[in-house]
Amino acid sequence: MTVAVAFLQPGWADWEAGPVLALLREHLGVQIEVATPDGEPQTSIGGLLAAADYRFDDPVLSDADVFLLIGSEAWTGFDDEAVFGLLRQAVADGKIVGAICAGTVAAARARLFDGRDHTSNGKDWLGEQAPGYGGGTRYVDQARAVTSGRIVSAAGIAPVSFAAGIARLIAPESEALISGYEAMFAREFAPA
Repeated sequence: MTVAVAFLQPGWADWEAGPVLALLREHLGVQIEVATPDGEPQTSIGGLLAAADYRFDDPVLSDADVFLLIGSEAWTGFDDEAVFGLLRQAVADGKIVGAICAGTVAAARARLFDGRDHTSNGKDWLGEQAPGYGGGTRYVDQARAVTSGRIVSAAGIAPVSFAAGIARLIAPESEALISGYEAMFAREFAPA
């Protein structure tokens, strides 16, 4: 069974977690686990309390198949080489890493975007939040999520394409279902 770990910081963005976690668990049968900085429950921006399965430093996290860095302002002040090393090793092992909104700051600080196409909440913003990150020349300025190898990045305004990008890496054989999921949400913005 595929195991995905959602890294949730205090004030995690529930609208960014919802589409990806629901698609993976409900439609693709992925086991979802939650890691928080201290292993304690964390409250979202919208007031949802998420129970934690692990701390960020729990060694069992290296066994996961998918790592999801869900946006939170807390990522902008986060600097933990052990977590960055875990993410780099996950990429080296061919595992999937997804970063959305301020979660992209952790990915940039871990140097996951070096030499890879990626996106975030803005090229200048990401550069300010992650000084010295080496991926600026490969920044893609678009609203949709960007997939480069086994890494998916997205701005906070793109939770559905982020979810679809992760799902396509996990279950490419489920393209019809994943495209249908995206289309379901796109109908809200279709002209009447």
